[in-house]
Amino acid sequence: MNARRFSSRKKTLQTLIAFGIVIIVILVAIDNWLPYSLLSHYKRPVAFQPQILRQYGAIAENIQFSIADGTQVSGWWIPAKTRSLEPPITLILLHGLGGTRQDLLEFALPLWKKGMSLAAIDLRGHGNSSGEFFTYGFHEWKEVSGLIDNLQQRGVKRMSVLGISAGGVVGISAAARDTRIHSLVTIGAFADLDQMITRRSPWLPALWRDRAKANAEQMGQFLIKDVSAIANVQKITCPILIAHGTADDYILFEDGQSLHHSAPEPKMFYAIQSANHANMLWKEKQKLQIQIFNFIQTNTK
Repeated sequence: MNARRFSSRKKTLQTLIAFGIVIIVILVAIDNWLPYSLLSHYKRPVAFQPQILRQYGAIAENIQFSIADGTQVSGWWIPAKTRSLEPPITLILLHGLGGTRQDLLEFALPLWKKGMSLAAIDLRGHGNSSGEFFTYGFHEWKEVSGLIDNLQQRGVKRMSVLGISAGGVVGISAAARDTRIHSLVTIGAFADLDQMITRRSPWLPALWRDRAKANAEQMGQFLIKDVSAIANVQKITCPILIAHGTADDYILFEDGQSLHHSAPEPKMFYAIQSANHANMLWKEKQKLQIQIFNFIQTNTK
């Protein structure tokens, strides 16, 4: 009887130990996965000449350059087909997290058709550009400035930036530091990265969240507290148009309102009615394109 009881206790203890080991392994895996989930993701491929370019009769010239930290940046330069705009304007396109330079082509090519040149890059850790970690504008603003250097070598003088979601945050970071940006448009940009992390992970204990953020900062060599679009937008000197979907439950409509409230004049706010984060480019596509075109044409001097 004692032998059976001992054997039963032994099996129970072994089960508890095995269960404890599994829990530890899961916790360690999550602990390591969380920082990567913030900074890194699958790199989507970029087509050589996307079908949408052929539909419009546009030709993209490849852009390649490097910045001081060694990041190799890939992009496109799409010269305007007509010289209907005077002075000529180039619109720089900045994709969102997990995207590529292709993402805004379908939306932006009608603006190209009206006479704007387009330039688009894969931000670090995306598409054909190098780098493993994306830092939401902390480092990426230097890639935008590198693109501006490249465009100036081509004789471009007037540049506007259009950024969507995290690309809008990068655009704000760049405009706060580079006065060669003549106007700025953001669509669905968040106000503050730290606030966004907390909002997207309410299930995570604060201590664990803080540990994940500290690890991410070490990996990406950046400071999350400095990735604050609402702080950077106060430093810009160019006109800004902030657009946001009224039904966006991923990056809240209030984020766009807060950015607009904090931005200096001249500024404009456009509410994309009933649009969420996934369809904000398409819900009122033509109205939004007209707003953007008129804003850029009026304010890119």
